This record gives sequence, C-alpha cells and structure tokens, in this order.
Amino acid sequence: MKTGGRSSPLLPPSPPLPINRNNLEASARLRLLLPPPPPPLPFSPLARRRLAATRIGAAPRPQQRSPPPRAERPRRPHHHWCGMAEVAAGAGQLIGVAVATLLAAIFLAAALLGSRRRRRRAPLAGKPAAVGGCGVADGEGCGGDGRTDVIVVGAGVAGSALAYTLGKDGRRVHVIERDLTEPDRIVGELLQPGGYLKLIELGLEDCVQEIDAQRVLGYALFKDGKDTKLSYPLEKFHSDVAGRSFHNGRFIQRMRQKAASLPNVQLEQGTVTSLVEEDGTVKGVKYKTKSGEELKAYAPLTIVCDGCFSNLRRALCSPKVDVPSCFVGLVLENCQLPHANHGHVVLANPSPILFYPISSTEVRCLVDVPGQKVPSIANGEMAKYLKTVVAPQIPPEIYDSFIAAIDKGSIRTMPNRSMPAAPHPTPGALLMGDAFNMRHPLTGGGMTVALSDIVVLRNLLKPLRNLHDASALCKYLESFYTLRKPVASTINTLAGALYKVFSASPDQARNEMRQACFDYLSLGGVFSNGPIALLSGLNPRPLSLVAHFFAVAIYGVGRLMLPLPSPKRMWIGVRLISSACGIIFPIIKAEGVRQMFFPATVPAYYRAPRPME
Repeated sequence: MKTGGRSSPLLPPSPPLPINRNNLEASARLRLLLPPPPPPLPFSPLARRRLAATRIGAAPRPQQRSPPPRAERPRRPHHHWCGMAEVAAGAGQLIGVAVATLLAAIFLAAALLGSRRRRRRAPLAGKPAAVGGCGVADGEGCGGDGRTDVIVVGAGVAGSALAYTLGKDGRRVHVIERDLTEPDRIVGELLQPGGYLKLIELGLEDCVQEIDAQRVLGYALFKDGKDTKLSYPLEKFHSDVAGRSFHNGRFIQRMRQKAASLPNVQLEQGTVTSLVEEDGTVKGVKYKTKSGEELKAYAPLTIVCDGCFSNLRRALCSPKVDVPSCFVGLVLENCQLPHANHGHVVLANPSPILFYPISSTEVRCLVDVPGQKVPSIANGEMAKYLKTVVAPQIPPEIYDSFIAAIDKGSIRTMPNRSMPAAPHPTPGALLMGDAFNMRHPLTGGGMTVALSDIVVLRNLLKPLRNLHDASALCKYLESFYTLRKPVASTINTLAGALYKVFSASPDQARNEMRQACFDYLSLGGVFSNGPIALLSGLNPRPLSLVAHFFAVAIYGVGRLMLPLPSPKRMWIGVRLISSACGIIFPIIKAEGVRQMFFPATVPAYYRAPRPME
C-alpha cells in the first residue's frame, strides 16, 4: 500500500472530492478499508405519521409502504407492541387502584384507633364528677400501656396549673388528687401581680373570673397609730395587671375545671401511698381509689405536687421544715378596710396581723402567733387572746367587725411552714409546689413561686418529643433547680427576712430595725417602689433585695446618730448591722449563694436536650 496521498492499488481510482468533514470521514474509511456505516433504520408508518403531525402547517403526505426489514434484524409486527403497551397501561392502573385502596384502609384504621384511644382517655360515662363540674374518672388506673406521659400527684394550685399546661402542650396527663371537692383553707388566697403575670403566660387568667375575686393594688402598713400606703409599681403594665385575692377553694376548682376540659388530661380521686421504683428509677405511683381499690399507674415522668403535708417528699429531697409561727384565721363580714383594694399589715406585738379582701363582702384576717403552740380554741383561750391582746392593736375602722368575727366562733389555725429547696435528682420524678419549697406566707408569694416554676418546667419540657430516657431526662432537668432561683430565692428570702423584721423583739437593736423599715418604706419613691416590686414578684432580683435590706439597716443606723451620736447609740447601731446580717445571711445560705447570685456559673444552667429527643 502506498501512502503520501496516492490511491491504493487494490481500489479503483476515485475522482477528487471537495474538502469537507463528510468527505474527510469517507476518505479516512476508504484508506482504512472500513466498511461503510449501516444506513439509518427506516421510520415505521406510525412514527412517520407522528412526525408529520408535529409539523405545523405541513401538507399531508401520502402513506408509503416502508421497505421490508433487514434480514439480519427481523422486527416484530407493530400491532404486537401496541398490545403490550395497552396491557402495561392497564396493569399500571390496577396497581394504582390497589395502592390507593391500601392507603385508604391504613388511614381509616389509624383514625378508628385514635378515636378509640381518645374514648379510653376520656372520663367514663356514669362516673362521679367533682363539685364544680370537674371531669373525674374514679378507679381508672393506667396499666402501663404507654397511654400516659406524666403523672401529677395532687390537684391544688400547682398540680392543676401544671396539668393544664402540660396537657395544652400535647402531653397525656393523669392527675391523682386525694379529694376533688372544693378545699377550704385560710392561706393561698392572695396572688401577687407577678403571679398574675405568670397566670396570663400559662393561659389561666380566666380562673380568677366568676369567683368574686378582688383586685389588690398594694399594701397599707400600720404601726403605733401611723400608716403608710405602698402601691404596686404597675405603671408599665396593662391596666388589668394587679394582685388578686379570693377564696382559695373557688380558685382551685376553676383551675381543675380548666385542666379537666382538655381531652388528654384525666383527673382521678385517689390517695397516692408510695412511688413505684425499679433500679433507682421512679416508674409511677401506687394509690388507693375512692372505693378502696389499690392500683398502680405508670408514666415516664411523675411530678409530686401534694402540698405542704406531702408524704412523698422524703424520697425526693432532704426536707428541713421549720415552723416559726401559726396563723389564726377569721373572716370579717361587711367590713370596710381603711384603704380599698389594698392588703393591710399591722406591725403588732408580738407579730404581724394581715387583712385583705377575699370577696366583695368578706375580709380575711390572719393573726400571726409565734411558736408552734397556740391558745386553745375549745376552752375559749383563743377568743380571750384575740380580744385582749390583738384587738386593741388593729385599726379602729375594723374593730367592731373583728370582735363580731370572734364572737361568731369561726376561728381556724394553720401552721406556717418554711422549707428551703434541697432536691435529690431522681430519674423519673420531680417535686413541685409546697411539697418542694415553702416560705413564710406573710408576703403571699407561694403561688407566685409555684406558677413561675411551672413556666420554667414547661419551657424545659417543650422541645422534648418523648420522656422515656429517665436518666438523660433527670440530668437535663437539673437545670430546673438553677433556672427557678431568681424568682424563688428572691421571694423566699424576702418572706423570711420581713417576718423577722416585722416581729417585735426584746432586743432593742431589732426593734430599731423594725422602726427603720417602717420609716424607710414611708419615704416613698424608690424607697418604697423597690421593695414593693420585690414583694410583688415584678422584680425578682436577689442583688436588689440585698441592697434594699442593708439600705434599711444603714438608714436605721443614721437615725440613731441624729441629732448627736453617743456611745450607747453607736453600740446599738453596731448591733443593728449585726442583727441584719444574722437575719438575711442564713436565709441566703439555705437558698444557695452560687445559684442565687451567680446561676450562670452552675454547669446545669447550660444543659439542653439532646438533638434526638
């Protein structure tokens, strides 16, 4: 074979071709002795008709018979492919119908199962209902089938509010309360403005409606015939924001009704006798129904809210209960207080006396009696004590109503308990309310602390889809004990400190502190707004509390130095400062200095739920 552009001797000569891409390819194939490419397959008649239909405006062409298929590649008749396509289309339709039918059946089964579960969780027909229309399912124990997310022990203020809050977030809640009838207590009747704001945040503000609740706008302080009015600093809030005072039982029944209105909240009357534990993890509770039947209820999380007389707290905390005094309660009827819509505090001897309205016609009177023993009511010693020791110290405007209430004989007593929070983090269980933390009821801050704790717990639980990992949940909820501290420690410390300052004492330095506190608050402006904002729960800042407390002490020392200091007055001033330290520092120590003032340094403060939860 020759090269260099000459033709091969094996092939006949060909005429020269113009230079283009096709000619170059043909020339290359000739030179390489390659066979020519096979001609394109002819279009079938159906393909030609479709191609012709796509040409807009093209004239129709007469049908031509396609050339016979090549012998080396026989083709199947066209009608065979059309039949196969029709069969495939029919099969696809049948498969689609079958899938749609299957999905519809699954959806219908899920709907029926959900309806059946809702009917099981709802109170059964024919079961007794609590007074006030609360839905109650007596004798219905949850058998550990996963239908309950949270068990709440107790349906007081904390338990009812917690059940409604968790139920509103989609949790399945089983509430077990010893007595679902309307309670009758002499405390828990004053809700501070800070507590009312928490009530609004939880969506429970309508629970103070239709119970003849009274608006409370501040306090009036009385001492030695003088008085001063201390109003809440509410200028920056909506006009509806104020304190509320009411009958405790009416308020609790309204909250129970609100909780029972949710289909995923079950209220049951029963007495919880113990916690059910397995390997250190609380799995549920054991309780007796109203009929005496013993049952067990199971849930991933059990929250104990059974009040100040809790019989379950010892398993979950280290209780150090102190009873500094007792309240003696009376109801004064058709009584007009000197300052309308204000609570009244009389700095009497030996300890304070409280008056506040609980309805449009009734005023609650609470007389503090120091110590754990009170005069006997049965033999008339209590009536004599109230008439001879207490009555001469109260404002003259309410003297007659006070004597009439004593003569009526409806005198009741209640121990005032104080207990700092000292929890034992336990997988599967949590303490709330007075079962967890108590303070002297002088300042009426108990419900504010409980509602604030519920807000903190709700925010912690909201991102969790399930609660079944007990150990991880317990570690995560340790942050609850730190996050609650700003509000709880401020109100707890103020309640304990004010009670000791407001009580009479044989120590002259303590009495000077008492007088200094009255005069300091009487100055008005920042001197009254600051402490009242702390008292009302509107400014829960521990540092502000300590600053005002020692400002009162320094103010008392300044009073002693005027007009001229003397060695005796200077010594009393030193003892006054020492007494102030002796009052507040033990309370702060019990609350926890680090958690109270430096919560951001506590590791649990930063804990967050794991992403898979």
